[in-house]
Amino acid sequence: MVRKNILKKQKVVQELVEMLNSGKTVAVADVTGVPAKLLQETRKGTHGKAKIKVVKKRLLLRALEQIKGSRQGIEGLEDHIQGQVAVIVSDEDPFRLFKMFKQYVEYLPVKAGAVAETDIIVPKGVSGVPAPMIAEIKSAGIPSKVSKGFVEITEEYVAVKAGEPVPTHIAKALALLDVRPVEARVKINAAWSEGMVFTRDVLDVSVEKILADMAAAARNALNLAVNAGYPAKKSMPLLIAKAYMNAMNLAVNAGVVNEKTVKQILAKARAQALALAGHLPEDVVWADVKAALAAQAASAPAQSQPEEKAEEEEEENKEEEAAAGLASLFG
Repeated sequence: MVRKNILKKQKVVQELVEMLNSGKTVAVADVTGVPAKLLQETRKGTHGKAKIKVVKKRLLLRALEQIKGSRQGIEGLEDHIQGQVAVIVSDEDPFRLFKMFKQYVEYLPVKAGAVAETDIIVPKGVSGVPAPMIAEIKSAGIPSKVSKGFVEITEEYVAVKAGEPVPTHIAKALALLDVRPVEARVKINAAWSEGMVFTRDVLDVSVEKILADMAAAARNALNLAVNAGYPAKKSMPLLIAKAYMNAMNLAVNAGVVNEKTVKQILAKARAQALALAGHLPEDVVWADVKAALAAQAASAPAQSQPEEKAEEEEEENKEEEAAAGLASLFG
């Protein structure tokens, strides 16, 4: 009988070795408290993309010991084998694998004595609890009143803070209110791939957030390069446009007249003349100048865009002709 058990365990270990060698990614997970139905749904949903097997910790350690020579660094998973153990093998990368398993989740009532992983919050609103049972809700300290024959929670309430054990009377009240704070799922503790072990806190990231952060970093880097005058493939068009605008501004302010600046110089002179006319007595101002002043006053409120934005738009429109503009600016 003993020998039969030994042979059986050896067979299981050998099967585990073969399984661990069959994929690019190997992960260890905790399935403690996962309902059998949810585990079946997870297997079905990941079929063809991942293999999952619930194993005994001791046998998994033996299998890892046997393959550590061929799969460098895989022994790093040993420190993350916790709870009721499951091993997952897949050709997906660790991040996609984690995201794949994370979507299969079920929320369960909390048991008395369990430690709250996060704050357990009772939402505000009318519950399905009949009015006669309000005493049990109030005994848990949850603010409530009777409303149309049912218990109404009058304000959002933190019943148990993260890290604290759940008292029996609060667990009963939460069950009555159908508050299900316990997240049951196959929790990947760590995953090995290409010689590296990735822990849960590293794997549990949003791909969308990473892409957004990368885009923001690229924008900031480009802005820094332009402001520092650093020439590169991406910054050169903006640097040329910026140089063109600076040169144009210098030429206009210095009164250098050519085909590129004449319109801006005339517009500037006209604006200065109108500003001066606005301070003169009306009887000495020509009629057409009065009309121009009236039109200027009427259009002033409509000009809401800041000068900086207008300059940015002009820079974008000038990028393609910037090089030619610089060459001809002082010609």
